[in-house]
Amino acid sequence: MPVPMEHETPEPYVIAAVALTPRCVFVDGAVDRAALDHNVGGCIAETRRVVDAHGARLIVFPQFGLSGHAMVPAEAWHEAALDMQGPEIERIAEVARSLGVFIAVQVPERHSAFPGRYFLSCVIVGPQDGVVLVHRKGYSLSLRTSPVDVHDKFVDVFGAGAFHPVADTAIGRLGATIGAELHWPEAGRSLALQGVEVIVNPIAAVPHLDYMHRAGAQHVRAVRAFENMTYMITANIGAPKAPPSVIHDFKGAPIGGAFAGDPAVTLATVDLGALRHWRDQPSANLLAQIQARTDVQPHPELHWPVNRWPDHAPTRFEDLVEAEAAVWHGLRSRWGR
Repeated sequence: MPVPMEHETPEPYVIAAVALTPRCVFVDGAVDRAALDHNVGGCIAETRRVVDAHGARLIVFPQFGLSGHAMVPAEAWHEAALDMQGPEIERIAEVARSLGVFIAVQVPERHSAFPGRYFLSCVIVGPQDGVVLVHRKGYSLSLRTSPVDVHDKFVDVFGAGAFHPVADTAIGRLGATIGAELHWPEAGRSLALQGVEVIVNPIAAVPHLDYMHRAGAQHVRAVRAFENMTYMITANIGAPKAPPSVIHDFKGAPIGGAFAGDPAVTLATVDLGALRHWRDQPSANLLAQIQARTDVQPHPELHWPVNRWPDHAPTRFEDLVEAEAAVWHGLRSRWGR
């Protein structure tokens, strides 16, 4: 069950999406720890800068902002992965404590309960509790480990609420999605049904928001913000021809924008008082009007399989494509096609 809100409605505050330009940690088949250290230092320096210059209380960095990206084997990603209790996250958490802010970063994550495997995770650290939320990417196909691949063990280790976690904080109820997860409405809706108010969405989109160039990808984040009545902060990587970061309000409207003279930073103001007031308006609440007994819900036996790769991650992208094809064939057969 969602945890009740414990905090008074905060005053409006500034959020910043920072287009960090990392060094790639993968060099000649090895992991360059100096590059990782440089990227962590860049994250810390940018945090200090945007807090000092703009008074931001929530700073969101892009997907692969601490690692960069390269087409390398899963073993290399595992070597580059971070422990949530490790020194890199602690360095960032210490800055959050010293400045009294929240920082969201996306990292490849290793965990002792899943040896040899890695998650793509978004961690939010805060000024009092260090790590306040870890979201491990589930949707979209890649050779990382997704929580659904190891469903039963994931629940044993992290709990049933860890698939789409929401954290109740002094700046509102926070949640996270990574990259293209918002192409699936279930990801945003799972957060919304736990009362999320601000969703951070680190992405790494170059040169288009969607590598398949689908027109609908241009509208997804606005729609998710609208249908779930939540703020949406999409922080994109800093790279030539990369689309800008964008922030949407709880009505799906783009707000804020790049600060003059500082194009790497996208700023907007979160007003949770206005969000909560809007949700209370008659006929406006899209969550209260969900008709659960009439809507068709996904069925565990018909959709993406759980525990498909419990002992080892998929080794070929073709394995994922074959799993998708099998699910689609089953759905089509059920429809008589």
